[in-house]
Amino acid sequence: MSGRKYTWANSLATPTFEKLDRVLVSTEWEQYFPLSTVVALSREISDHTPLLLSTGEVSSARTPPLFQFELGWLLREGFFELVSDVWNKENKGSTSLQVWQNKIRKLRQFLRGWAKNMNGAYKKEKQELLKKADELDKKAETQLLSQQEIDLKQCVKDRLAHLLREEEIKWFQ
Repeated sequence: MSGRKYTWANSLATPTFEKLDRVLVSTEWEQYFPLSTVVALSREISDHTPLLLSTGEVSSARTPPLFQFELGWLLREGFFELVSDVWNKENKGSTSLQVWQNKIRKLRQFLRGWAKNMNGAYKKEKQELLKKADELDKKAETQLLSQQEIDLKQCVKDRLAHLLREEEIKWFQ
């Protein structure tokens, strides 16, 4: 494992560090994937450090990703109105089946682009929230926070929890 010595730490003033998380592979795995590596990623707000196992192989065939509806989209404000607007715009086709297929095709195409934009905005907002939370935590270590800063810290944590809930739903799905 590269990147860290430990995979878990508690949040105490004097933290305890442990190697709790591991990646186990068989001899056959090592023979089949001799370039395998394990890298410790950033733990962000968790007490566990995620581990990334790479086989060392590069995929040469790139197929376009299949469209997948994400349940987390249902939590986004204005999502239902957005879908309704796109759905109601498309009415091409000579039969009701063709109309329905065209509506689905347009909606899928729209949601694919919308999701890319939203994912970019999500990542940016998450980074900004993590940075602000970290700044407030560091400031709290040296001096008392004002009531306004305490409220801001709570708002940041609430919004971050909402974003992470969306992410959790995506990975659960």
